[in-house]
Amino acid sequence: MGQRFFHHGELHLVVLVLLSERSLHGYELMSELARLFGPAYRPSPGSVYPAVKSLAGEGLIAAEPGQEPTRYRTTRSGEQAVATRRDDLSALELRTGVQLGDAEGVEEILQRFGARIRRLRGHIDPSRLEERLDALAVELEDHHPHLQED
Repeated sequence: MGQRFFHHGELHLVVLVLLSERSLHGYELMSELARLFGPAYRPSPGSVYPAVKSLAGEGLIAAEPGQEPTRYRTTRSGEQAVATRRDDLSALELRTGVQLGDAEGVEEILQRFGARIRRLRGHIDPSRLEERLDALAVELEDHHPHLQED
């Protein structure tokens, strides 16, 4: 059997992120996973439904009342779980090339950058990195002089 596509806990994290964007039922969730990660990953009921059941059992997602088929949505606890695993999410995005979540903001870009740099720890000169980042910040500030501090 081939190597698993998702590392330990990543499928749960991806499901949390997808359900934080909008409510989905199981088949929609599988379709979205296939769209994002296919053809390298083919979701199956044998992996997706147990992940949903586990997340629901932990109180990280909840079924929406009165929906048939059952639709799930991330709970407040689930949103917090995503926030605390932001580094894991960035590493997953970097590894797979798939950007998860709504419109990307600066925080997500910085998280992904941090994940890349952490892999190089011990092989790069921190003062050189700081120098390059400071130069980039100055360049960006030059394009937005109205935002510079007095």
